[in-house]
Amino acid sequence: MANITPRENGKLQTPLRGVGDDPDQVYNLGFSILLVVGVLIILGRNLWTSGMGTIEQADTRSLQQDEDEAVPSGQDAVEPVAPVPNGGLQAWLSVLAGFCVFVNSWGLLASYGAFQEYYLTVLLTSQSPSSISWVGSVQATLIVMVGVVTGPLVDSGYLRVLITIGMILVVFGIMMTSLATQYYQILLAQGFCVGIGGGIAYIPAMVVISSNFTTKRPIAIGCAAIGSSVGSVVFPIMFRQLQPRIGFPWTVRSIGFINLSLAILAVLILCRRPGKKTRARSMIEWRAFTDLPFMLFSTSLTCVMLAYYIPLFYVPSYARTQLHTTRSLSFYMVAIINGASAFGRVVPYFLSAYIPPIAILCLGVAGSALAMFTWIAATNLPGFIVWACYWGFLSGVLVTAPTAIIGHPALCPDPNYLGTRMGMMWGISSFGSLVGTPIAGALVDLSVADFLKAQVFAGCLMVGGVMLQLWPVLVVMKHDRRIDK
Repeated sequence: MANITPRENGKLQTPLRGVGDDPDQVYNLGFSILLVVGVLIILGRNLWTSGMGTIEQADTRSLQQDEDEAVPSGQDAVEPVAPVPNGGLQAWLSVLAGFCVFVNSWGLLASYGAFQEYYLTVLLTSQSPSSISWVGSVQATLIVMVGVVTGPLVDSGYLRVLITIGMILVVFGIMMTSLATQYYQILLAQGFCVGIGGGIAYIPAMVVISSNFTTKRPIAIGCAAIGSSVGSVVFPIMFRQLQPRIGFPWTVRSIGFINLSLAILAVLILCRRPGKKTRARSMIEWRAFTDLPFMLFSTSLTCVMLAYYIPLFYVPSYARTQLHTTRSLSFYMVAIINGASAFGRVVPYFLSAYIPPIAILCLGVAGSALAMFTWIAATNLPGFIVWACYWGFLSGVLVTAPTAIIGHPALCPDPNYLGTRMGMMWGISSFGSLVGTPIAGALVDLSVADFLKAQVFAGCLMVGGVMLQLWPVLVVMKHDRRIDK
């Protein structure tokens, strides 16, 4: 007892250093993570094996029928196409699974503003805002860029294995983040591992939902996307409330256990659906690069993604340095924005019977450009809270609409390539997610609370996004008018 100094007591009470100094804690946590990953791998393997057996039996029966039934000469064989259900129990279960995937991907990503504020002020004080922004930017980029690979794999029938691997990586990355004490560890765990995992699972979940709905597709995807808002509201509040009490490591692990529960639910639901086995093909549909409406639409999303994460990542720092709020309130600003986004993910699409979803998106981007410029005038707390609700609503439109729109025949003429085009669309836009916030970090000067350059930068990008979307909007509306006739 006499050998324990006050300094040692202080050290034992510091959660960040205590985890690294206690081998038993590290061993127990590592063993727990290994056990969890093993269970998920076994579960996914069993589901995958049973599913592949079903597919092989179906293929065998199909080949036998093809051999027995010869097509008369001079007649074309017509392959029956199963109608899209546009609802039903299985379809809405896929929405529930998509909700879980959104919580574990976009929900974690949209919560990064709370993590960044903690890294800037406590854990990584020697790093610049631009450097710390790279963690969130890498995560954001990988969530959408990995779709370039996973989209074609979904089209080729590898749904089960993608969902399982993606969810395993998300949980593993969050658990490893809880052990991180240095910048490179945070970047590898939270940036790369969580980002890759979310990207592997995200596109397959959205393809399943899109293939189960037609006219209800925007509302279905909007309901699934509410998971992003739920996660991005709950996780920052959890982080703020638990971190002072139990420390950074166990706070992040608590978030990880929620991710684990949702991952298991998503795997159980989506792995019941057999993948559609098709012939192998290129991961890129090269014809899409000559499709002007598709390319303009994808490029417009690059501009939008360049600006989209700037408020999400820098709102806490803005509230603390410019408005002089408490650290606690600055964390809650992220939750306010993300809570308002829940309405933007669903409410506008109840009008989709009267207004094309792509027109709703274009109006949302125009409103977002206005939001970026009016951010400059939000110099008091009440006005800033009103602005946060306004921007939060619009941000929900921006993240949900593209996935609902890409299935339109004017942007994806062949439904068999839906996953491929969705992956290409997000892959093109991912370059905006990668560099947007680091550029903003270089434009921000926290020492004098100067955010003006970053605000103008974000506003101009949103204006560019609106201009690029005008032609795709006209093409889609012209196509719809021709069909109605």
